[in-house]
Amino acid sequence: MKNFLVLFSILTICTACSSTPPTHFIINTAPAVSANSPFVQTINIDVTDKRTRQAILQQDSNGKKTYLSAQLPTTSFIKAGLTASFQQTNSLGINVVDNPQINVNIEKMAIKLEQSTLSYETKSLVILAVTINHGTRTLNKTFKRQGTSKGPLTADIAVLEQEFNQLLIQLFNDISQDQQVIKYLTKTGN
Repeated sequence: MKNFLVLFSILTICTACSSTPPTHFIINTAPAVSANSPFVQTINIDVTDKRTRQAILQQDSNGKKTYLSAQLPTTSFIKAGLTASFQQTNSLGINVVDNPQINVNIEKMAIKLEQSTLSYETKSLVILAVTINHGTRTLNKTFKRQGTSKGPLTADIAVLEQEFNQLLIQLFNDISQDQQVIKYLTKTGN
């Protein structure tokens, strides 16, 4: 048993030393949407991110904090993801009129990873404040998604990326399928 623990410890240390740390947190939430789509031209989406630190992953390992940003600006992938989500919603026959303006402010977007020697725990939180201006009407609504995960040994960044991407997709669907949002974007909301 003692030999097994020594071998296990050596393998864990060697694996940790040989892996190259990632340079970016990969966000891939939606397929590309054609800019020529009538829907994309009908709706205007503007995304702002006024957070002081725009990193996605905050890792705390034995008291040392490191940060990892996304490969794209946060405003770019939020806009692309929302556009794709609204595109899918539009395939259901929603008729958007009068060029409504959707303003999205990223209030919170982070994964906090606490890494210890033999385990890890994550807490993910994304909060988007959405404002829709359509003619003389305005809708202000906040959308939130959160998640947690735990595991043995070292957290796999690829798994964390996949979980976070799923969280974003769920949030985009929450927004694009919300009945109040649809009402403000369509003729039925007049």
